Amino acid sequence: MRKIYQPGRSNSLSSNAMVASSQPLSSQEAINILKLGGNAVDAAIAASAVLSVVEPGSTGIGGDCFAIIKMNNKKAVSINGSGKAPQKANLNYFKENKINSIGLLSPHSVTIPGAVDAWYEMHKKFGKLEFEKLFITAEYYAREGFPVHEIEALHWEKNEDKLKKNKITKEEFLKNNKAPIFGTKFKNTKLADTLKLIGKKGSKGFYEGKIAEDMVKSLNNLGGVHTDEDFYNQNTIFSDTLISDYKNNIIHQCPPNGPGITVHLMMKLLDKFNWNKINYFDSMRFHIQAEVTKVCFEIKETILGDPNFTNIDINNLMSKESINNLLNKIDLDKVYKAKEAYVTSHPETVYLTIVDDNLNAVSFINSICHAFGSGICSENSGVLFQNRGINFRLEEGHPNCIDSNKRPLHTIIPGLLTNQNDETTLSFGVMGGQYQPIGQSHVLQNIYEFGMSIQEAIDAKRGFALDGKLKIENSFSKNDIEHLSVLGHDIEISEDGIGGGQGIMIDRKEGVLIGGSDSRKDGLAIGY
Repeated sequence: MRKIYQPGRSNSLSSNAMVASSQPLSSQEAINILKLGGNAVDAAIAASAVLSVVEPGSTGIGGDCFAIIKMNNKKAVSINGSGKAPQKANLNYFKENKINSIGLLSPHSVTIPGAVDAWYEMHKKFGKLEFEKLFITAEYYAREGFPVHEIEALHWEKNEDKLKKNKITKEEFLKNNKAPIFGTKFKNTKLADTLKLIGKKGSKGFYEGKIAEDMVKSLNNLGGVHTDEDFYNQNTIFSDTLISDYKNNIIHQCPPNGPGITVHLMMKLLDKFNWNKINYFDSMRFHIQAEVTKVCFEIKETILGDPNFTNIDINNLMSKESINNLLNKIDLDKVYKAKEAYVTSHPETVYLTIVDDNLNAVSFINSICHAFGSGICSENSGVLFQNRGINFRLEEGHPNCIDSNKRPLHTIIPGLLTNQNDETTLSFGVMGGQYQPIGQSHVLQNIYEFGMSIQEAIDAKRGFALDGKLKIENSFSKNDIEHLSVLGHDIEISEDGIGGGQGIMIDRKEGVLIGGSDSRKDGLAIGY
């Protein structure tokens, strides 16, 4: 139990259904959908649609989606709603045009948005309510306006200059050339019309017809090579989850091009250490975590990619021999010198999770990559495009080298745990770009090694190794910082929080759902 005298949140409890998202308006909409008779899948889609309006800095219909759906008494399913590179965007195109890198604000950074197709396809397989009903509230907030919450207002202000660089984006996402401030209302009428059409026509309303034509024209006008066919051919992948054992639980992750296998590798390595003598707050815990991150990220950034373009031997990567080889690189007395600059980008995202009254669970993540994506907005439909294409490399022979219709190595990962009876015990995720697999391992250890509740596990202090730095939150003691520095870590203190997160635990014995939502975001866990 948390210390009452310290700032923090209580766990949310319910015996019926539970929702946790990064925004109160989104969580409320999910509850509304559940009370209308919808299931967890319906509620997740509706909540994500609301987030695409009220958190435009992190998500939107111009982005991608991954999910793990575990309907009660059914096998867990991975949903890959990531977008592809345009047909014409192969390495030869960049060589011929002497383009040496894909810029954050370049139309070449815009992969085909995959989220809307994923929403529609998962609804066809699992949803209960009419698809159109799932967009009513999102459309309302876009058309009539919504109050801008604190964290979103902060992100908006930080990205004012970025939003000014594109004429349409400046008109749609700034007010009098300024970011909307906390407590003021903001609307996007063009986006409202687009959401309404998607609700009526499903994915065809987005990937065909006037909206698709507008998106293609808007990108082509800036030098993009996108075509109508690229949008028409976007598809969602349904598959089995990748699984591994952890403390009488089974961890579920989405397969590549998602990086979920990194979580499996990290947890297998972390399980090799004796945590009985290491407290959660000890600097040694963060040293070990940093070293595990480095060796696993080298694997992630040198081997993983779109499996349709590169052969990935998952079984070999997760074998005892492979894990022991990684373990041998880790020293408790000094840092591992990882390859420099092997991470392409460090974006943002949103995560939400829902468990309904039938214990159907959805672990759901949606993103437009970096803050406000590419900063490019379609001219007439209000779609802010992701810049997920920056995760590609322009290196011939690299498994993540850009190619026609290829999906980039992603960062967004939903997580889910089941027990030995294949019953969901935890649905969770952690936001924060490259921090996500580290964040998931933090949360899992906090719960299963250190006995924390889900809210405590999410709230606990964070640090992670990236690009030669050990980034830590401004909650570490002076002694901890000194110890980590002596070990060889180059410390960078973050004044902002690192990432965010949500989670729902299922106590089947008591019949209680326990929800947590990260105070680093505007979010809310609520049940009924």
